[in-house]
Amino acid sequence: MAKPSTTTPSNSSSAPTAESLWVGAHLSVAGGLHLAVEEAKALHFGGLQVFTRNQRVWVTPPLEADEVTAFRAACASSVFEERGRIVSHNSYLVNLASPDDAARAKSIDCECAELERCEQLGIAASVAHPGAHLGTPRKPKDPNDLLSEPTADELGGLRRIAASIDAIHARLRGYKVRIALETTTGSGTNLGYAFRHLAIIRELVKAPERVAFCIDTCHIVSSGYAHATAKDADRTLAAFDEICGLQHVAVMHMNDSEALPASRRDLHAHIGHGTCGKPIFTAVMQHPKLARVPKTLETEKGDTPNGKPWDLVNAQALLAMAKKLPLARASKLACMLFAVSLLVGCTGQWFKRTQVTKAGQPVVLRTEPTVDEADVLIAADRAMAHEDYDTALRLFRDLLNDNPTLSPAYLGMGQALMAEGDPQRAETAFARAVKLTPASFASQFGHAEVLSVLGRFSDSIDAFRRALSIRPMDFATNLALAKTYLEIDQSSNALIFARKAAEIDPTSAAAQVQLAEAWTKAGNGSEAVRAYETAIELAEPSKELLLALVQAYGAEKRFEEAVNTAQALLLIAPDANAAERLGWARFRLGRFEEALAAYEQALTIDPNHWPSLNGVGVLKLNVWIKSEKKLDAARHEARAAFQQSLMINGDQPKVTAVLIKYRLSDDPR
Repeated sequence: MAKPSTTTPSNSSSAPTAESLWVGAHLSVAGGLHLAVEEAKALHFGGLQVFTRNQRVWVTPPLEADEVTAFRAACASSVFEERGRIVSHNSYLVNLASPDDAARAKSIDCECAELERCEQLGIAASVAHPGAHLGTPRKPKDPNDLLSEPTADELGGLRRIAASIDAIHARLRGYKVRIALETTTGSGTNLGYAFRHLAIIRELVKAPERVAFCIDTCHIVSSGYAHATAKDADRTLAAFDEICGLQHVAVMHMNDSEALPASRRDLHAHIGHGTCGKPIFTAVMQHPKLARVPKTLETEKGDTPNGKPWDLVNAQALLAMAKKLPLARASKLACMLFAVSLLVGCTGQWFKRTQVTKAGQPVVLRTEPTVDEADVLIAADRAMAHEDYDTALRLFRDLLNDNPTLSPAYLGMGQALMAEGDPQRAETAFARAVKLTPASFASQFGHAEVLSVLGRFSDSIDAFRRALSIRPMDFATNLALAKTYLEIDQSSNALIFARKAAEIDPTSAAAQVQLAEAWTKAGNGSEAVRAYETAIELAEPSKELLLALVQAYGAEKRFEEAVNTAQALLLIAPDANAAERLGWARFRLGRFEEALAAYEQALTIDPNHWPSLNGVGVLKLNVWIKSEKKLDAARHEARAAFQQSLMINGDQPKVTAVLIKYRLSDDPR
């Protein structure tokens, strides 16, 4: 291994880089593990997270010798030769806290297999979610108690995790790779939302030196830890240091959050586009104890409207928070104009003059901003970044009062009006921008988006195609066209653009999801499943993605895989829909008692979940019919479930037909 540098970014006079600050991302291993390393090197990243295996299955084939050789060769003579810069993320199926002995044994086997692969590859740590205790769930709106000792259910789960880790360590004696337990949001019965949980596990295991931690910025904010100010963020990291020890952190997950703070929801967002705020990222980037810890992004792949990869944009946002650099006076104008170009997504088309004639007199239409106008545009952009849309709109209007042909102001106004939820007025602003500068990609793309929101899908498709004529290889436009064609049930056209988007960015989970939806509409279930599976390999699976995959497996009668996926979904984001789909898949496999347990779990989460009431009704109806209609209790339970379902959702003709067919509304004879 290369000898690590002892110079930290905080005392370096040079500008911080992703390599020097260990900033990177979770990258795809499609085509081979070594390709993720090659991509990280091409992006000049200094950190990397990968899936070393298929995340959707319990058992995976061992690594081939040539895979290991290619991976280690890719790391050689680069920053990734230094141990600790690369981590893996284990399967979401694993639940080391499960009270079920058989399920926990499968999880131990799966974790061992992952650590064996990491040991072969020279990966220093493997991230694992601590697990869910599966006892009494809290209501989704109940806040996390971050200060109290664990409840009895939680403590039992923490002890099972520690015992599971001891079993893993006993099986893998002498291994150097560490398990990195990740902070969580506390959804469902998931453990790890409180720093104390992680500390307890490490205290309980017999070989604590083999246990590390992973802090996810999105998770700790959604869990409820303070983050809004610099003092809040510093206090939160200090609390982790006191309780767990920052020296034991093996990896940081750098994600913003779409969810509200303390919401217990796990929804990742691009840096600066969520609710985490700048202080928590700044605190991490400037903390000396975290200087030599990989800081990996787990945000959505793809390109910005300006054609720049989101991973690079997010990484640069983090680097900007690592060190405050003075702005040279001589470069102020260049910086302002660059900021304006980011605001409007221009490619030079704003900077021109057009001569027209008005009332017989020549008039110059100036579509580019002056230095003073650029200042105002930047101020408006800052106001929008802080969601102060009234101020932004006022600034845009002031500019247009002085210069009614300033295209960037119309474009900014359209964006602000969209953010305020006023698509009608936004469309007018975007249309004006398009009229002034028809060769502007940003104007055409923004106009297309607002037309789609207004339900004017044919007009939206025309506008997207005009944007595509300017940038034929733009990822976002191809993806948007696929989505819009699906809105008007043109699956064949949707497939063309979804495939194109996937070709432009093979690492985009969003493109694969769109492709899967197009294949589903086209009636090709097997291709839909393949695309959903690829999406899950490319990014951390969301609740919506896993639910869609459960549906796709079911449509293809692959019910065992549907059960496994639904179980993983319940661990990640427990809700009534996930439990109901688990019950449905178990029912199709003839595992009726397990199906009933899943439906009842769904109703515990949401007593008014009518699809689960229907599931209970069908199961009880089957019991009554199989008893030759002698078990009146089962008949009563079926009737009660169906009637309650109809009270919640009266528009269910099939349920009404079942009640009539089996005379469930009648009194029993």
